[in-house]
Amino acid sequence: MASDYPIVDELISIWRTNGCQDGDYVFLSSRRGKNWQDQSFRVSSSLKDEISAWIKSRPPKDYDLYWSPLLFKGPRRRTENVKASNLLWSDMDDVDLSAIEEKHLTPTYLWESSPGRFQGLWLLDKQLPPIEAQNLNRSLSYEIGADKSGWDLTQVLRVPGTINHKYPDTPPVGKIIRNGVKYCVSYLEERLKPSPEELPDNFQLQIPEVSRQEVLNILTRYHGKIPRKVLTLLFSTSATHGKRSDILWYIEHALHDAGVSPSETLVLVKSSVWNKYRGRPDEDHRLLTEMKKILENKFQEPGEDEAAVPEREEPRFSMGFNIESYSEVLGKIATQPGWLVEGFWTKRSHGIVAGEPKSLKSILTTDLALSIASGKPFLGQFPVKESGPVLIVQNENADWIMKDRIEKMIINKGLGGEVTSDNPGTVTITFPPQLPIYFINQQGYQFNDPIHRALLEEAIKKIKPVLVIFDPLYLMFDGDVNSAKDLNPVLNWLLYLKTEYKTGVIVVHHWNKGSSPKRGGQRMLGSTTLHGWVESAWYIEVISRPEGDGSDEINPGDTPPITLVLEREFRSAGVFPKVELTVSMGGFNESTYDVEVKRHTKKKKAAASQGRNLGDDQDRIMELFRLNKKPLSLRLISENTGLSKRRANEAIKALVESGEIRETSSGYEVV
Repeated sequence: MASDYPIVDELISIWRTNGCQDGDYVFLSSRRGKNWQDQSFRVSSSLKDEISAWIKSRPPKDYDLYWSPLLFKGPRRRTENVKASNLLWSDMDDVDLSAIEEKHLTPTYLWESSPGRFQGLWLLDKQLPPIEAQNLNRSLSYEIGADKSGWDLTQVLRVPGTINHKYPDTPPVGKIIRNGVKYCVSYLEERLKPSPEELPDNFQLQIPEVSRQEVLNILTRYHGKIPRKVLTLLFSTSATHGKRSDILWYIEHALHDAGVSPSETLVLVKSSVWNKYRGRPDEDHRLLTEMKKILENKFQEPGEDEAAVPEREEPRFSMGFNIESYSEVLGKIATQPGWLVEGFWTKRSHGIVAGEPKSLKSILTTDLALSIASGKPFLGQFPVKESGPVLIVQNENADWIMKDRIEKMIINKGLGGEVTSDNPGTVTITFPPQLPIYFINQQGYQFNDPIHRALLEEAIKKIKPVLVIFDPLYLMFDGDVNSAKDLNPVLNWLLYLKTEYKTGVIVVHHWNKGSSPKRGGQRMLGSTTLHGWVESAWYIEVISRPEGDGSDEINPGDTPPITLVLEREFRSAGVFPKVELTVSMGGFNESTYDVEVKRHTKKKKAAASQGRNLGDDQDRIMELFRLNKKPLSLRLISENTGLSKRRANEAIKALVESGEIRETSSGYEVV
């Protein structure tokens, strides 16, 4: 079979010269009239027979046949599948061969594609990454005056020895002529530097450097049109090794396809970490000529390049690890936990406020925010240790609800201003203070949206908050809350916010539906990753609600108070007892807001705890020990597990007998 088509041996020989290995893919294509078809072949010992059979099914007398001299990693002729190459290629339609010879750029492989027109390959002394090969190939095409739309990575050339059906007389395609020349890459790179005449006439030579805010302004104009993965790449602060060329090319195409103007595209890619030309004398020229290629070459033969970004390319926030010495670590970390609000949130910590539906989570976090912004005690009695600006990002409550709720709270805290008359005829007006608290209300904020993240960062830079509250998670996250894979990028970004801007972070979240014997952190909706992530946390459960009331998103009105149990968890601050809160709030335009706080005595939970077996009690106690490394007394164990002292004592005895915990002079501890 191979003897009928000797060109097959020559093609395979050239692929081998280009580094072909078993498992790679090579491509041939056929066209008959307007019908174009690509065919991939996986390299193996049967490659010659497979190609010969394919050509036999598409005889050259009836078909135009094409091939790609490059090698591919997958079965589709796309840019992202191209492998490194030690060949350059060109379609030299109107090139004078004698002029090429005078420039000492004669192709290593040359064949006539039609009378007076040629195609060729140049053999290099080393392999180049795909985009570097393409860029050098482009410079070669411009230098010799070849087809300016024929230098891309997915270009196909006519198969030597076949027939060209483009012309009525169907001339034959010539056979390959070899001259044995191998070109030094460094020589070509120096020789083929781009010249000013290559620039598009309608572009300026200089691409302006712009600020991050100007980048955001451009991207905001195209919000919803630019793919999210492109936005993620544009906001990356470090580039994946070996991927800059491919991703830069992908970003440029994707922005163009999204309708971003050429000048705006150039500004965006120049400011990104994927700009591999940064600092070069010809930086702007390289970017401009790439943009020109995109504009010129939007139509190709079928099999057009459709570059794709590598999977799960996530933004990175630093170029490397900051390694600190033993003395540096001990010199800057306090020996005692620092409080933002004493007993309720630690400084610059990240965490979650979670609980049952309608358990007043938003009301309590708003109270916390107002206390921190004003310096007034939280819930009227818990000192604020570090006051400062607070930013609330919330997607749930209408503006009028937020306004009414805040007005009630500031009156309760004595922040509403007053009018007094100490002397007859004299009136003193004290205006309410302007609190440093800021809101992003119901604007559809999404953790997964790179533009939203970047805009929020810009706001944080200006506000410099000591606390940022996100309310609620389920309206800000469009991934699977049960998937650690989906959650981790969001949680890592929140950690970055905390560390980079020295702020605290609260995320408001929900429990799973239904009752459970587990502690609050274990009851959160979604992956256990959430519980493992927190440094500070509140878990809120309703133990008494007015009959018929079902909402904390509108004010309860003149109904009986709502009673809650708030469980506190601090990774760095030991064990704190649960507290019981009785919240009273008046109806719309009424100023009533009051919270009564007392230590939770678990009596109201006793009935709910009946029927649980000893194993469940032991599990709850061991979970408490996992959260607290210090010895715990029977009283603390009872208060923080909701177990009676009798049941707690029974479970502790069983754990001591099994060797899991032991009794010491300071209390019980894990063995």
